[in-house]
Amino acid sequence: MKIALVICEYNPFQNGHAYHIEQTRQLTRCDKVICIMSGNVTQRGELAIADKYARAEWAIKCGADAVVELPPEYVLTTAKYFALGGVKIANAVKGEKFLSFGSECKDLKLLGEVSRFEENAEFKTILDDYLKQGNGYAKSFSLALEKFSPKYADALSHPNNTLAIEYLRAIRELSCDITPINIERVGGEYHDSEYSEVFSSANAVRNMLAYGDTENIKKSVPSSIFDTLKDFDKDAIALRDDRLFSVIKYSVDKCDMASIHGVKEGVENRIANAVKSSNNLKDFFENLATKRYTNSYLARTVLNMLIGNKFTADELTSNNIDYVNVLAVEENSKDLLSQFGCAVKTKNSTLPNDSLILSANRLYSSVYRNIPNSMIIVKR
Repeated sequence: MKIALVICEYNPFQNGHAYHIEQTRQLTRCDKVICIMSGNVTQRGELAIADKYARAEWAIKCGADAVVELPPEYVLTTAKYFALGGVKIANAVKGEKFLSFGSECKDLKLLGEVSRFEENAEFKTILDDYLKQGNGYAKSFSLALEKFSPKYADALSHPNNTLAIEYLRAIRELSCDITPINIERVGGEYHDSEYSEVFSSANAVRNMLAYGDTENIKKSVPSSIFDTLKDFDKDAIALRDDRLFSVIKYSVDKCDMASIHGVKEGVENRIANAVKSSNNLKDFFENLATKRYTNSYLARTVLNMLIGNKFTADELTSNNIDYVNVLAVEENSKDLLSQFGCAVKTKNSTLPNDSLILSANRLYSSVYRNIPNSMIIVKR
């Protein structure tokens, strides 16, 4: 069986995502498409705009055949480990495999060359110097690349290129039998916040939801998804933020921050001080912001604190994928579940008690809404 895999977030699913799945099918001529999707937390360090089962259903209605979860420990971290976790799951699939990703760069060869720079001792020394200065990994890599080989620096000026580079590195480092497929991204940039006549970014759609811009939302998402987004409850988001801030206030003094994934010196004090000087979630993140760390890193650290993520970088690198958590499957594609060379979980009750998937589920349910307890079967 020829299977194409897509590592994604779909927060929310928009027309560009549907285009990517369609192009993936055309280019690979695959039998099935499996999406490896972040769950109730996202790589930006936010709770997803809709729960993971709703987003998985959107993906299947718009062309995917199954959706499995990328565990939170691989989501609430840098692009390097986000990509590594996704590729580990992709590698657990049996059959002829393709990993399809979107990037702003047409040149797969160039992306592959950039992905090998970290193997160069001189480059690694420059990279380590920037990391020691307190820069995040992505920024440090970009600065080192610009200094070491300026002609490649533009490749890291776009976030999807950065992920593409990390996917290629992970495929190589894990010695995966996976063929990479690079689909040029068109339309709005990943971080664009406004409507685009071609493809609006997910970030832009989230902003439209916040302002109740149903006219442009309708143009930006597939019709089946608009039906669920048009009546999106903005008041529920405000209530979610209030509850999340309450959870943060409750948790900050009860957590051993030194053990939390990614915590850097002084961050725990900054979080504690921001809580004390803030009246709501918006104030909190404004008071937390600093030039030393990216907003995404700080937001991820807060969520890692709330779900108790103590995974180290070494563990994320060396740990095997023992099981996949299936979120949704198309009704005629249940045979896909037998294509995984590891245990397949379809119910939350069968997950290990220490799974961060369960912790993220509890956090989402406590501040937003209850979510399903098991895989859903979707009719397309």
